[in-house]
Amino acid sequence: MTVLVGYPPNLQGRSALELGAMLARSAGSDVVVCSVVPAPWLPGGTQVDAEYLADMVDLADRALDRARSEAPADVPVSYVQLQARSGASGLLRAAEEHGASMIVLGSSTAGVFGHITMSSVASRLLHSSPIPIALATRGFRCGESEKVSRITVAYGGSQRDEALVGAARHVASQVDASLRLALLAVQARPPVTARFGVEADDVVAVWTADMKASARRALQAHAPQTLESDRMEIVVGRGSRWGEALDSIGWASGDVLTIGSGSAGPFARVFLGSRAAKIIRDSPVPVVVVPRARAGELSLSDRA
Repeated sequence: MTVLVGYPPNLQGRSALELGAMLARSAGSDVVVCSVVPAPWLPGGTQVDAEYLADMVDLADRALDRARSEAPADVPVSYVQLQARSGASGLLRAAEEHGASMIVLGSSTAGVFGHITMSSVASRLLHSSPIPIALATRGFRCGESEKVSRITVAYGGSQRDEALVGAARHVASQVDASLRLALLAVQARPPVTARFGVEADDVVAVWTADMKASARRALQAHAPQTLESDRMEIVVGRGSRWGEALDSIGWASGDVLTIGSGSAGPFARVFLGSRAAKIIRDSPVPVVVVPRARAGELSLSDRA
């Protein structure tokens, strides 16, 4: 398994490289660091175009030199520069050429430290990639030789979430990590003068019981051995906003959050629904988005 890390020419790729190294270290795989240079739109462009391209190639060279100085010594890392019409298309091409199983990206430098803000490249890949996309929080750093210690699945009770459970179980077993299913109850606070607060609590309690039962059925169907494991738990996050619900379940070093792609997009591609976009924006830990088709393949791996 190869992990492809997108390292932008602006030299702001340390977080993606740190996450890529942690994921590769956990799976015993290698890392390919890729810097994409914009290709000229027309053959035989003007002198200005040639000078611009030369400047971009120089920036990409410096980005890869920076990546070499930041790369950990315990993970095999190679470096590649290529030209493409866009950063997203270039990374997809590099992923195909190198047989990558995942593309890792950092957050926009305009985002909040410790959270994920999607760049234009990330936004495009999150609606088109046939392989999982991992997103690092801004400023993400991991300890020396640190591995993934726990995989948390944002479980919503749908059929695609059931396949995601099986996929996460397969990956957790491969990287020797524990598994956690997170049920996120996001509900606006009712007026304090009304009885709605008590009624809302009753509704959430029923929902929680139903969702836990659904989660256990998903584990029974896709990961039956996990039910009896002390390395699996089901937690409920509550809050009036997605950020509150996510924060309420607690996070630790080595945590990774996994979500599935939305149901509206192509089956074989990542497609980011509104719920997934909100979770990504408020997640305090790196997020891996898995296409539905890939989740289905992985969920069957342990059952074959």
